[in-house]
Amino acid sequence: MKKIALLISCGICLFIIGCANCDGENPSVLLTNKGTDKASIQIKTSGGNTENINNIGTGSSSERRTFAPGNIEFTISVSGVNDPIVYVLKASSCYDYTVTINSDNTVTASGNERN
Repeated sequence: MKKIALLISCGICLFIIGCANCDGENPSVLLTNKGTDKASIQIKTSGGNTENINNIGTGSSSERRTFAPGNIEFTISVSGVNDPIVYVLKASSCYDYTVTINSDNTVTASGNERN
């Protein structure tokens, strides 16, 4: 009987821990370069700060970075491409995003909600 009570207690604890939701945590962004050449990216955060990530090689990704929620503006320069690409991501709390420079040097993003 004690074993059954212990198993039920453990099951309830695992259920509660497994169902914990993100509580307003800042979004994260991973930058992936599948473009024609190395890319340098200037990031203007929703708070007005600017960060730079330089020389992300084709087939490489940056480290995941965390920003405040809101509009995050990416100005992307791909070597050999004359005009920089400007991409704005509306980032929400509790999401992990991947911003991808595609093989034709267009930019797309996808996001997954954290559980």
